[in-house]
Order: sequence, then structure tokens, then C-alpha cells
Amino acid sequence: MAPVETTERLGRSLGFFSTFAIGTGTMIGAGIFLLPGIAMANAGSGAIISFLLGGLITIATSISMAELATGMPLAGGSYYYISRTMGAAFGAVIGLGSWLALIFKGTFALIGLAEYAQIFHPMPIYLVAAVTGVLLLIINFRGAKSSGSLQNFIVVILLLILFVFIGEVSLEVRPENLLPVAPHGVVSIFTTAGIIFISYLGLAEAAAVAEEVKNPSKNLPRAFIASAVVVTLFYAGIMAVVAGFSGPEGGASTVTPLADIAGFIAGDSGKFFIAFSALLATLSTANGAILSSSRFPFAMSRDALMPKWFVSIHKKYETPHNAILVTGSVMVLLLFLFDIEQLARLGGAFNILIFILLNMAVIILRKRTLPGYEPTFRDPFFPFTQIFGVVGSMLLLPLLGGLPLLFSVLMIFAGAGWYMFYGKDKAMPAYNLFDLLENNVERVSAEPEPVGRVLVPVSNPGHERDLLKLADLLGNEIICLHVVEVPSQISLTVGQELYHEKQIEIDSRFRDYFEQYPAKFGNKRDYIVAFDHTISNSIIEQAEIENADIIIMGWHDSKRFKYSFGDVTNDVLLSSKSQIALLKGHLPDSIKKVLVAYNGRENSVHGLSLAKKIAENTGASIRIISIVSPDEDPEKKAKIAEELEGLVKKIPSTPASFKLLERYSIEDAILEVSNGYDLTIIGDSSERFKISLLGTLSQRIARHARKPVMIVKKSKPISKESLNYLLKKYARKAYAKFRKEKGRD
Repeated sequence: MAPVETTERLGRSLGFFSTFAIGTGTMIGAGIFLLPGIAMANAGSGAIISFLLGGLITIATSISMAELATGMPLAGGSYYYISRTMGAAFGAVIGLGSWLALIFKGTFALIGLAEYAQIFHPMPIYLVAAVTGVLLLIINFRGAKSSGSLQNFIVVILLLILFVFIGEVSLEVRPENLLPVAPHGVVSIFTTAGIIFISYLGLAEAAAVAEEVKNPSKNLPRAFIASAVVVTLFYAGIMAVVAGFSGPEGGASTVTPLADIAGFIAGDSGKFFIAFSALLATLSTANGAILSSSRFPFAMSRDALMPKWFVSIHKKYETPHNAILVTGSVMVLLLFLFDIEQLARLGGAFNILIFILLNMAVIILRKRTLPGYEPTFRDPFFPFTQIFGVVGSMLLLPLLGGLPLLFSVLMIFAGAGWYMFYGKDKAMPAYNLFDLLENNVERVSAEPEPVGRVLVPVSNPGHERDLLKLADLLGNEIICLHVVEVPSQISLTVGQELYHEKQIEIDSRFRDYFEQYPAKFGNKRDYIVAFDHTISNSIIEQAEIENADIIIMGWHDSKRFKYSFGDVTNDVLLSSKSQIALLKGHLPDSIKKVLVAYNGRENSVHGLSLAKKIAENTGASIRIISIVSPDEDPEKKAKIAEELEGLVKKIPSTPASFKLLERYSIEDAILEVSNGYDLTIIGDSSERFKISLLGTLSQRIARHARKPVMIVKKSKPISKESLNYLLKKYARKAYAKFRKEKGRD
């Protein structure tokens, strides 16, 4: 009997209204009861415009988010979208930033709850807030199965109460109270928009339930956009009636303006009713912050950006107890460090960063291809929606003040530092923003061009033999380059004359060895002596003049891998347009077995191509290994194994085999296997910045390997020339479009 195939599926139980309620619930809550007074104190009646401006930016971002969500209908929210578009480093920044923003909003809600509790009975505000925070921490630590349904119920009740409030108070509005529109100046309106931006925090996180939504291609865009529009209308409506009823000064003089207005209109019963609603809203917001505290750490831990400890599940309560404990504790601690307006500014600053990156992600993905990204909803107003979202957000950020701006910058450095310290070379996704911009995210299948001309810079007679042997195995023409470094104080011509006068002995040895080297394959050979003030500049220049396909350089002292800025190899890696091979160790007299660490990226494909050439010329066998995490999806493992099998079949003239290794540490796996091979070839896939010109993974393997290692890298420098090329390219397109439209007129 044939085996029965098992198919696993995730249930989709959320319809439009459930998704709409989640999106609305993340925004409407504590802010609606607390921020009107703060906003009017800063901008007067202009605060109405502030909320509208914040709402318009949120609506624009909700449209961008809808496109991202239908293209990536998976859990993870803004963290997932941004990390998959811009790489793991940006993911670390946005993951930590979103998590901290959620904590700030939770603390903000706790203070608001304590303020409204005063209406029922005067108590120490910070004591009430702290006790409530601890109680919520304990409740979530032990588990709360119905909290999700309770949140949706609270949202519906709040919308009904606020609708009735707007209707009743609008009858008492006096138009003269709305004037002047900007008593504190126009800038105050924009500044206030940044302060109240915390109200819209959380919309992007509604996408965390995208994989549970029925018919996501329709329900996700409708729910996200409807949530943003409804919340914006409610915020603007509340501000209009508050300002129109009490005037700028009246609304600005209290932290609880809605309850005070309800007291004027309906007496104590109205005041207590609104206060009770505010307690529900602030409690819901604070509880939601703790309830969602594991969302970002969970998503980051799946991508190896966060320790598993942080999201471990309690054996008894089945809750992410460590994440809840840390989040709740930090929320309570922040109560005693910042006042309510500072919390609003800080939370708003992080929300602005999230919105900027979400809108930029759509712009990038419209211009570049991300495998598997096929959104069913596309913004019909692209790119104007995204430009408005980015520019509007960026204008608000510096107006929030020095502290929020400082916190934002520190968070960026903290996220990038955490990535470098903890997640580099193991975090997902393995590609970065530049790979996506270059359409180099997918595993490369095209065969690279064969190596023809090889440039070998020599500086040490002891290294020359290995470099020339490698060049002889790889290329058809060998160019040996000896650079004579001329002091900056004298001209190159004078340096050349002094060189010939002294007849430097070391260069004579270089030339003699090169001429006597027994090139086994009859390769054409040239010898160049170059005079330059900078060795690296000479190597780069001569490689371009000679049209070299590859530059072979050697490092034999493992400590040299701890190079500093300004090193010759650094400069060549940064600026050379040629492919580069760095050899660590001495080649054996006979190469019989070659190991290739393969990950499907461009440099890895180049490394395999060079391995084929070496094997053809030496008769060596090739072993291709690819390392995947044991937790990787079985279908992806099977796909990679199938790809490796296909690569082996394309090497008919050479004994070749492959192995898919399941290891958590790529470094340990390669080092373990490399001991049994004469040469290990690694394609370096690190970033293009000076701090990681040669990736830390490649450095560690080369430093600890017992056998020779060749690291292959094709540098893609971001130079002034490339930037100019891009600017001219888009300028030409814009000019052509202008001419075409003018011709129509």
C-alpha cells in the first residue's frame, strides 16, 4: 500500500471585522482619553490638524502595509516586512525599536489609568500605575486565554461610547472657541503631530495575524485601511468637540478633558461613565502591550536574532514568561523615569521610524524582485502614497525634541550593534538590502565567465610560489605585479630613477623566480614593476589596465586577518572591480581533494567555478557542502539538496559529490569537514562596508583552519561613479518623459 501523504495547514479564522477590530484596537485606547489635553496645551485648536496630519500619514502607511501584507501574509508584522526587504541588520533595529515602542505605550497607558482613577478616589498616581502594571504582569505570566476576545469587545464598546460623546458634545460646541487656529504658531501643529503619533502606534503590528485571515487578498487591505480611516476620524472628531466646547485654554488645563466635559454636560454620572470607559481603554492598552510582548522577540528568535531563552515557554502556564517578565518590569521602571508627555514623544519617535521603513520597503520592492513576494493588492497611487508617508514622517521626527531624537539614534546603533555582536553570519535572512537592490537574493544559477587573465601582486618571496601555482591552475595569462612604494615626499619619476640606481635585490629575486617558475599549462606570462605612492592604488589601477579577471593575494600569518582600516587588502577589497581570491596557507605539492562551501550566492558560485578549473588541471575530486539549520523547513532542505545534485551532474569530467549538513554553526561545520581536504574554497557573502570587507565568518574559518583556505569575493563598491551613474540614469528617464509629455502638448 502506498504511503499516505500528510498535509499541514494553518487555520484561517479571522474575517474582515475581526481583523478590523484588531487594527483599530491597537490604536484607539489610552491616547484618545489622554492626549487631547496635552495636544491642546501645545497647539491649541491646531491640535485638530495635528491629529489629521498624523492620521493621513497613518492611512498612507496602512496602504503600504496592505501591499506588504498581501505579498507576505505571514506572522511577524513590521519586523518581518522590513527584515525581509532590508536584511537582518534592519530587522534587529526595527525589532528592538518596535518592542521598546510597545513598552513606552504600555507605560503611557498605566499613567493614564492612574490619572483617571483619581476621579473615583484620590490615590498616589505612580503607586496606582505601578501596582496595576505588576498585576497585569502576573495575570499575563500565568496566562489569559480570553484576553483576545476581551480586547475586541472593549474596542466595540469604546467606539460606541466615543460616537455618543461626539454627538452629544457637538451640540454644545461654540465656533469662536476654535479660533485662533494656531495660537502657538504653525510649527507647533507639526510638533504636536509628532507628540500624538503614539496614538497610531500598533497599526503595523496588526499584520502579525495576517496568516490567520480569511481571504487575505481582500480582507487585509480593507481592514488595515478602514482601521486607519476610522481611528483618524474619531481622533479628529474628539479633538474638534473638545476644542469647540472648552476652548484652547480649558482643554489644555486638564489631563482628563473628556471626563471633565462629560461632567459639565451630564453631571457626575456622565463623568464617571467616561472615566470608567477611560479605565477600560487604558487597561486594554497596557494589557495589550504585555500580551504582545513576545511577538517581536519570537519573530527575532526564529531568525537567530534573539536568544531562545527570551521566548521560552513556561511548562505549567504555557506562556512566554521570560518575555512577559522583562516587558512588564521595564514598563513599571519607566514610570519613574519619564512623565506622560515624554513617554508620548518617545513612543511616537519609534512609531515614526517604523512608518518610514514600511513605506520605503514598498518603494524598494516595486523596483526589485524578492522571491515569493507577489502582492495581490497594489497601491494604485504608487509612489505618491509612499513618498507622502516617508517625507511626512521625516518632517515630524526632528520636531519631537532632543530626547526622542537621541533615543531614536541610540536605538538604531543598539540594533545594529546587537546584530553585529549576536546575529551576524547566522541571522535570517542571509541577504541584505544591497543584495536586493542588485537582484541578487536568489541562489545564483548562471555559470560565471571563465577566468582568463590573473594578476598576482607579490611582496614576499616566501609567498610567491603558492600564488603563482594557484594562478597557473586558474588562468590562461599570468601577470606578476611588483609595486615599488615611493615616499610621498618625492615624485614617482624620481622614485623610479632611484630604484634603477640602487638595483634593488628583492625585486631581482621576484623576477628571477617568476621567470623560472615551471608553468605547467603553457600560460602566457608578463611581469610588471609599478611605482606608486600607495600599494593598494597600484594594484587596483594595474588590474584595470591589464583587464584582469581575478586578483590573487596571499595572507599566511593568521594574525593578519585582524587587519585594521587602511590595510592594503582592505583597500583592494573596497575598490577593485575584479574578482579577488585570498589564499591563506601553503598549497600542497599535489592537490587531490577540493572542498567547496556552497550557499548559492554569487561569490559561492564563483568559488565553485574556480574549484572546477583547479580540479580539471590537477585531477582532484570536488566535494560540495551546504549547511542548513536543523530547524529549517523540510521542503527547503529538499530543494537545496536537489540543487546540489544538479550542480554535481554539471561536472561530468571531474569526480564530484555533495553533502547537505544540518548544523547550527556554519563555521564549526566547515572547519570540521575541511580537515580532510587539500584546499577549501569559500565564497564570501558579507556586506560591502569597510567594517566587514571580509566577513567575520570567512575570517574565523581562515584563522582556525588547519589546511589551506581560498576565499573568493567579488567586491561591489558603492563608489561616487556608481552613484553618478544612477543619478544620470534616472535623470535621463525623467528628461525623456518630460520631452514626451511636452511633445503631446
